[in-house]
Amino acid sequence: MTSPDRKVPSGAYVGSSAPNNVANLQTVTWAGVERSTVANLYASYQGVTTASQNMNGDNAVSAASAQAAGSDSGTAQSTGSAAQNTAAANSASIATLLPPPPPPTTPGTTLTDNFARATLGPNYTTVKSGQVADLIIASNQVRLDPNGSNSGTGSAIALNTTALQTDSQSVSVVMGAANNAGNSATGIILRADPQLATFAYAWVYSTVIYIGSGTRANGTNSYSDWTSVATSVNTGDTVTFTAVGSTYQVLVNNYPVVGYSDGAGTVPTGSGHRSVGFGCSYVSGKFSFSVAGFTAADQQPAPVTGIGWSLVRSSTTGAARGAGAMTRLTGVFDTVRQANNVSIISLGAGQVQVNRAGWYLISIAYNFSALDYSMRTELWSAPSPGGSWGMVRAGAVGDGGSSDSDGNPTGDSYCTSGSFVVYLPKGALVAPGLSTNTSNSLVGPFTCFDGALLNWL
Repeated sequence: MTSPDRKVPSGAYVGSSAPNNVANLQTVTWAGVERSTVANLYASYQGVTTASQNMNGDNAVSAASAQAAGSDSGTAQSTGSAAQNTAAANSASIATLLPPPPPPTTPGTTLTDNFARATLGPNYTTVKSGQVADLIIASNQVRLDPNGSNSGTGSAIALNTTALQTDSQSVSVVMGAANNAGNSATGIILRADPQLATFAYAWVYSTVIYIGSGTRANGTNSYSDWTSVATSVNTGDTVTFTAVGSTYQVLVNNYPVVGYSDGAGTVPTGSGHRSVGFGCSYVSGKFSFSVAGFTAADQQPAPVTGIGWSLVRSSTTGAARGAGAMTRLTGVFDTVRQANNVSIISLGAGQVQVNRAGWYLISIAYNFSALDYSMRTELWSAPSPGGSWGMVRAGAVGDGGSSDSDGNPTGDSYCTSGSFVVYLPKGALVAPGLSTNTSNSLVGPFTCFDGALLNWL
């Protein structure tokens, strides 16, 4: 380096041994900073030593569960299939931790499996329908062997050899690699005969879920769908199929998507119908989701406190209702979610009798299968069974607030709801009512009637 007049200033260049050499200046500067910084950091870390030790101890437990998932993480950076495996394995590890063991004073069994082994093993009995290969485990996921003999349409159901202890059952499956899940379904099975003679099923595709009742005869499975719902299912999602009483429900990542009330009792229950499992299927060269995790448990009813009720229409099949004003319902509700210290006089009509006088908060919600532009939610009451009914509260007319050039309302909607606070004497009945402008159908699972006692006199 020179100055603009091409003269070299005295001391501009010095030897490497000189104390003001650039390299020595840098070393000296860093040495000072280093001593100061390390001293400050050391003092800071002294206060968190114990916390780090505690965290390390806690993390060791989680690390053991996630070890299988972590083995795929390196490959996942370069291949989509490994990424799917990692997501599914993480979900499977978490799913196996979720169901708590039943309380020792109540009957119950909990089954969990993350398939961290080479073969399915003796804990499962495989039942095939159609020409399909064996179930295998690859990358900690169960699937039909793609190199086996698969032809036409068929499935392989794996029933756990340990049956549950009650008829209230919950079975969850973590979806693994998607394969061709848009064309072929993964099955979730509960309330099954050990030979699969009768059972309830949920068939899970990537875009739709079916639930229904199944039978088996002469080596072939037959399926009768109750209902279905269009929904998105992806690798790593947890799909849960539950049965409590006559009510069946499917949840995706703990969110309810479809339900049905088997009032006819088409699926037998009892001690010989408590096997559970899962299945993979094959349709013309297309394979279903792999299964990355499996959990099953007896449903333990939650303790109920307070006074109130919760009625719902679980079925997504519409309950037809003609147009009309100021009318009560019939044949709408099919499921009692909760009822404590009240009497359900008519489930379908939503008629509830209260056993204690007081102020009640009551909510009603209706979901329709088609649009309507003039709806009103109503609450009806009678002094006792057999007494005269009368409307006691009415919500606003839901016309959407807009109209066409002729003044007709155009603000269509699929739903209406209302909440009311009313005083009910002991023995009184309440039921939901409705006014509509057009004929329509009420559908589940968001058509409901709920009430709770606020205080009593």
